[in-house]
Amino acid sequence: MGNSWSDAQIMMTLSGIAYYSDVNGQLKNPTYATGNDWSVVWGPVTDWYGNRAYVARSASTGKYAVAIRGTETEFGWDAVVNMYEDLNVLWQSPWDYFFASPGPMISRGAYTQVCYLLYDDTFGGLTLSDFLAGIPAEAPVAVTGHSLGGNLATVLGSFVSFVRGPQENAQDLVTEVYSFAAPSPGNQAFTDAYNARLTKSFRYWNARDIVPCAWDRVPDLYTIYDSVGIPTPYGLQTAIYAMYRALVTSEAWYNSYYKQTNGDGNKLSSELLPLTTDWTSEAIYQHGVNTYLGLLNAPPIQSSATLALDGLQATGSTIPRIPIAGAFDEKAPPNLAAQISSFNMKSSRVARVRGEFR
Repeated sequence: MGNSWSDAQIMMTLSGIAYYSDVNGQLKNPTYATGNDWSVVWGPVTDWYGNRAYVARSASTGKYAVAIRGTETEFGWDAVVNMYEDLNVLWQSPWDYFFASPGPMISRGAYTQVCYLLYDDTFGGLTLSDFLAGIPAEAPVAVTGHSLGGNLATVLGSFVSFVRGPQENAQDLVTEVYSFAAPSPGNQAFTDAYNARLTKSFRYWNARDIVPCAWDRVPDLYTIYDSVGIPTPYGLQTAIYAMYRALVTSEAWYNSYYKQTNGDGNKLSSELLPLTTDWTSEAIYQHGVNTYLGLLNAPPIQSSATLALDGLQATGSTIPRIPIAGAFDEKAPPNLAAQISSFNMKSSRVARVRGEFR
């Protein structure tokens, strides 16, 4: 390493920079953990979904890093609802990019959005897939992201490993994945295959952050701040219940249940936001990029940086333009329309009564 910062501090910084418009300028900031050692070699590109990615390279180590920003730059319960919809978690698709590992499934939205990241947009005439194919085989490649970007980084990392790693059922010692504050992307079979294959994979999560509860610990949201005197408002409890009911109906239909990767991961624990008893404010703070950087003892992204808001009008409800074989089996859980209607009704109610918990 060219400086004293850890890989986790560097990767979280790269993930945080993905939210900002001037990626090149941010990477030149010598006060960050990236230490002016990294430079953009592809991108940044914002895809049709609103996800944003770039590839940077370390001058001192030769390592490449794919950093992904999800669609959300502002956070709150509405952002969780958007993740739920954008990731299409009620539908699952087979993920065939492990060797000799039957049964991996991921959310349909994660499948679709990774395809978009790989094949939809170009930079310098190259898609991300083209660029990754041109990286020397011996060069280490890391994939990193925060929040929804961390979810997509986990799936993309497994694909990169399938393409660039050992072409057999063996551990990949070259591909690295760093996810921060990420929802779970796939089922138990995906998690088992991923953990066995990607031994240089790290999942960091804040115990006070609501997003890592998705999708295998949704009931924890009912009481996540109760112990510190911030009860989950009734309107949110109702929406959480509707979300959870639809989710378990879908999982039972597929006989495929979401599970976070990396076991217990790297658990972090933040201090509370000072001088607030507001559930939403606490959730926003606990999920923030600079909160995670602080928990890792890394310098924050400077507040003068400008958020990149391009593409955020996109919605995951539209059928994707890239047909990928196997991604869209048309089976859906029985009575799912009623479950979705119930969830949408509860979510709309929450939107109407936001004043009750703001």
